[in-house]
Amino acid sequence: MWTKAGLFLAAVILLSGNTAWHAYGAAGMEGEGLLRVNVYRLIVDPLRDQPVVMLADDLEERALPIWIGFFEANAIGSEMEGVDHRRPLTHDLMERVIQQADIRIHRIVITHLKEGTYYAILVLERGGKLMELDARPSDGIVMALKFKAPIFVSASLFDAQAIALAKEQGVEGHYGLSFQVLTPELAQAFSFGSTHGLLVSDVQEGSLAERDGIKRGDIFVELGGEPIQDVISMREALEKPAAAVEARIFRNAQYLSVTLHLGSNEEE
Repeated sequence: MWTKAGLFLAAVILLSGNTAWHAYGAAGMEGEGLLRVNVYRLIVDPLRDQPVVMLADDLEERALPIWIGFFEANAIGSEMEGVDHRRPLTHDLMERVIQQADIRIHRIVITHLKEGTYYAILVLERGGKLMELDARPSDGIVMALKFKAPIFVSASLFDAQAIALAKEQGVEGHYGLSFQVLTPELAQAFSFGSTHGLLVSDVQEGSLAERDGIKRGDIFVELGGEPIQDVISMREALEKPAAAVEARIFRNAQYLSVTLHLGSNEEE
């Protein structure tokens, strides 16, 4: 039985000849009402217990949420964190086959929403010619991250489905942290023997978090003596009235204790 990966790889091999490629320019879709977006954050919807990838505009004023599977969330998270797996996973294998076929990912375009499902096309480039393949947005995002290719969304789709991003992202934004789902695969990659914790995906430059020595890739385990299970428990712990709070984190295969100073981040 063919797997999804097998069908994709077969398509790349069979279509790698010049006859399968369309000779339209690299800017062929620029005028079709597309908006360039970036992977803003990877979170879990607590109501559905399902990962969500947030695609934000350049100004990070709005973001398009797309619900995805845990396998795809792990692949996206691995790319965001620069995790190298001991053995190639499905998307790693796709990347190697594409490279060996002298093909590159030109872009991914999320085109439309139908019956609750988002659709996308993966645009491949070979010898100055392009080819489009139907793809799930999550798979396309992984490949875009691997090849550092741009991600686009139909402007009309983005306008209809995007949500506003508050400039101040609650207490996490005030302190200067962004968090990411800790999947079993990511926990293994960081040599962390549990999924009970929260992975730091970003630390804002000049923030209180940076001053306290928090680093990208740290895993929060406890805060104020309370275990951290997910984003909700982390937010609740941060919102407790305290100028400083003790945290237990996991970094470089060892546990550390740090003090978080949650006071004002304004210049004195």
